[in-house]
Amino acid sequence: MLFVMKIRYFRITVFLTPHRSLHLYPHKNLLIHYYQILPITLRRYYGGNFNLKVLSTLSKFKLTTKSESNHPSKSLSHQLADPPNNQSTNAVNVECEDCLCTSKRFQPHGNVSSKWVSDPLVTTSSSACPTTVDLVLTQLPAVLLFKHYASIAAGLSKTRLSGLVVSTALVGCGLAASTSMVSSEFLEHCYRTTICLALGTALTSSAANSINQIIEIPYDSQMTRTRDRVLVRSLTTPGRAALFALACSGSGLALLYFGVNPLVTSLAGANMILYTCVYTPMKQISQINTWVGAWVGAIPPLMGWAAATGQLQCGSLMLACLLYVWQFPHFMALSWNMRSEYSKAGYAMTSVINPNLCKRVALRYSVASSLVCLGGAGCSAMSLGPWAGCALGIGSLPANVGLIYYAWKFAKSDSTGDESSAAAARRLFRATLLHLPIVMITVLFGSYCSINSGHM
Repeated sequence: MLFVMKIRYFRITVFLTPHRSLHLYPHKNLLIHYYQILPITLRRYYGGNFNLKVLSTLSKFKLTTKSESNHPSKSLSHQLADPPNNQSTNAVNVECEDCLCTSKRFQPHGNVSSKWVSDPLVTTSSSACPTTVDLVLTQLPAVLLFKHYASIAAGLSKTRLSGLVVSTALVGCGLAASTSMVSSEFLEHCYRTTICLALGTALTSSAANSINQIIEIPYDSQMTRTRDRVLVRSLTTPGRAALFALACSGSGLALLYFGVNPLVTSLAGANMILYTCVYTPMKQISQINTWVGAWVGAIPPLMGWAAATGQLQCGSLMLACLLYVWQFPHFMALSWNMRSEYSKAGYAMTSVINPNLCKRVALRYSVASSLVCLGGAGCSAMSLGPWAGCALGIGSLPANVGLIYYAWKFAKSDSTGDESSAAAARRLFRATLLHLPIVMITVLFGSYCSINSGHM
């Protein structure tokens, strides 16, 4: 059985294998979300319940039917060729163009939108001639094209990671805006500056993440966590990803330069270079890459502070230190359950090279995070007001104690990689996800309490 789907932007041929499955091979790597189009189309015409599964990283997909297990005696050709129940057919005798055999075609009935399919025909014939189905999409919805390209852009940008970067930059900006050192230019154009800071930071982060994925294509394809990325799945080419990164970096730096100030632009450019040219290549060379990469996460709050004040002060350095030490328990816990995949891909991670050191580092920097909060309380009191100092030193104490507790449990777990060690790593990872927003929100609340109480 041969299915041919003619689509306006590309052509897909679906071959039936002996295992009664359908394989889709995209044409010229121009991919639309046909894994949404095809099940919808077939379900409308044949009433089947179709599932689409990814088979490999070469954009090869498998289409199966749930009804196969319920009706093993019924072949897939009959399942697809039979019209929906309680529907008649308009059958006519026609000749097959390939072998001139006589077959019976019928037009399925049903409420079908013409913007999806035009003149669908199902052909049933003898075994001498393969059955064909031609479905022509006369008009592909613009929203589907937008969704396709938006999903590729989101995948290249690593939206969750970029969102974290933007949020820490905005926290730095918000804290600096509550100080007496805020610049007059920021006060005059605070909304414009904040928007440009958020957009510029997001664009530069997206550019750095795109370049990172271009470099790591051969490594990402070997790991379960990263093998679904758009470049590994060939949803776009490295050249187009490079153009996307160039456009994002250029527009992002321009927004930061003209909409914020040159200091923020310099920090963003330095962070991009550090992430793409130093940290990314070092991941295959030395376990020190984690210590280098942690600076990448520490720079965004400096950018936010510089956006509001035009300079770097004690409060901004306190935020940078907090972000720096927080990343170690976060990443050590994340990498623990992935150390076998990191080893397979050739990454020189601490969890691979020295598992015991990985646990000790997670515990040490969890304690260091608490010390930064306590030590930074005085700095916050001077820069942000007494309420901010109390919030950082005392209000964040429960979050710090919880982080140290889970890091200690992780450090004391068995290093042989049993289930208890993996569970301890997962609990520590979740604790880090709660720790950072709790501390940031607490400091923000304290700083604005200082403003309202008139201590600023």
